[in-house]
Amino acid sequence: MKTALRAKKKFNFIDGSVKTPSDDSVELEDRWTVNSMLVSWILNTIEPTLRSTITYMEAAKELWQDTKERFSVRNEPRIQQLKCELVECKKQDMSIMNYYANIKMIWEDLGNYEQYPTCLSGGCKCNIEVDLDKRHEEERLYQFLMGLDDTTYETARSNILSTESLPNLYRAYAMFIQEERVRDITRGKEHRSEAMAFAIQIPSHSKGRVDGKEKIVACSSCKRTGHDVGSFFELIGYSDWWGDRPRTRGRGVTSRAQSGQ
Repeated sequence: MKTALRAKKKFNFIDGSVKTPSDDSVELEDRWTVNSMLVSWILNTIEPTLRSTITYMEAAKELWQDTKERFSVRNEPRIQQLKCELVECKKQDMSIMNYYANIKMIWEDLGNYEQYPTCLSGGCKCNIEVDLDKRHEEERLYQFLMGLDDTTYETARSNILSTESLPNLYRAYAMFIQEERVRDITRGKEHRSEAMAFAIQIPSHSKGRVDGKEKIVACSSCKRTGHDVGSFFELIGYSDWWGDRPRTRGRGVTSRAQSGQ
């Protein structure tokens, strides 16, 4: 809601930086027009089941403050639930992209309940907010690394943790995306090599059909192709249908035409 109001240059009406004109000012009517528009925007973003419990207010600033006081409270059971989900969030069979999306969603939900302290004096010069942001970023980096597979990404994770200056979360995410792509390419090459090796190991003279294709058959007796030993006529004898074509008498049973039967 803040982003939408800032995009339309209307958030200054909410935070009180725009002062209300006097009753006799010509700008008063325009101010109430903008105020009514903001009230309708805020109410329309609230869930219908909760909208009826909110007291209607004409001033957008008062409505914003009332809503903030009612709903911007810590929810300890929900915080505990989200932290448990954060600990149990593992990559497992997901891709790096899906794993990062899941853990980032938990971080965003947790950020709605956990607010880091900020300086309210306005004159702070110790840059404590910068240090807190850096510590928060490092904590998320450690959580992201803990959910990765030990067997697959142990080396890449160790390389990141051994560096003198830890990369930020987005840099680490990009590094693991690249690592995942390299592994996918290597795995694809290995599969193709295994398939080619299997194809080479298949004998070219094997009998029968392989993958729906007819394979060349070689006779174990004469070593010639086109027949096997079970149909070698020189061993088993020629059949009647062979006729007067040239033949060599085999050691098996001769045909009826040769035996005079």
